[in-house]
Amino acid sequence: MSRWPRPARPVAPIGGAVAILGIWWLVAHNGGSGWVQTLGDLVFGTLTVGILGPAVVLARAKVYLFRAPTDSVAGLPLDVGIRASTRLRVRPICPRGEEVFLGPVGRGRPPDDGVTLLPGRRGVHESVTVDIATAAPFALQWWTRRVVLPLPGALHVAPRRGQPDSLPLGHHEESGETNDWTPADVGQPRGARPYSPGDSRRQVHWRATAHAGELMVRDLERPSAEPITLRVALPIDPDEAERIAERALGTVVQLLERGARVRLATAETMGPVVAPVVDRRGAGRRLARAVADAGIVPTPAPAPKP
Repeated sequence: MSRWPRPARPVAPIGGAVAILGIWWLVAHNGGSGWVQTLGDLVFGTLTVGILGPAVVLARAKVYLFRAPTDSVAGLPLDVGIRASTRLRVRPICPRGEEVFLGPVGRGRPPDDGVTLLPGRRGVHESVTVDIATAAPFALQWWTRRVVLPLPGALHVAPRRGQPDSLPLGHHEESGETNDWTPADVGQPRGARPYSPGDSRRQVHWRATAHAGELMVRDLERPSAEPITLRVALPIDPDEAERIAERALGTVVQLLERGARVRLATAETMGPVVAPVVDRRGAGRRLARAVADAGIVPTPAPAPKP
């Protein structure tokens, strides 16, 4: 949180006005009549309060975030709840969002507390940075202050769902020696077993579940039980990384819709991660946390044919 408020626009004209009124105040008190002195005191006092008062109001203002989702998609708006102790103009900086006025507005009307964010890229956010501003009480000079508001939980912004790549992918490795894959719900049944992450919901064995008292799925003899492993290597360029993440999400969702079991291999800040994903939300979260893989050398584009 920024400790000190700052003027929101150039202060040179305001400083010039204050200097002129200060000279007038001195001249009036040295040689003017009583009404001139009184008028000078009122104008000088009003201008001083109008210019410096917002800084005092802003320094005492309290802003906190009390409501936010945990998942979103790049390019889609999301609402967060922010409350202010006094009437303020709030402009989201990171993630970007719409400028709104928040705070008490009068008797019988609840205070405004909704702010719409519009994250442009995927990523994980632990806080929201906003600029708060006020010109109270006389709207002569705006003062602003930057505030970092911690989120109740990490906000995962998934990439947009792009056009899926046709297998084999440019950045993928598949278990086995062939690029063919077998849906997870194909094979001869051989019994039931407890549910484990990655199992298809269509394979739930309801009779065995009722008998065992826990979620059970059909255990099948599959020609190929190994899941497809998609390796997503993001480049350093943020625009290209966003496009690759969008295509990767589209490919993962398409495979999941076809019943395939998918493992996603990505690079995160803590190191490489290879883990199964069972739905779009899980894949979006993994791609939101993915970072550029420094060990990947971009493949040069093919030269155009003459």
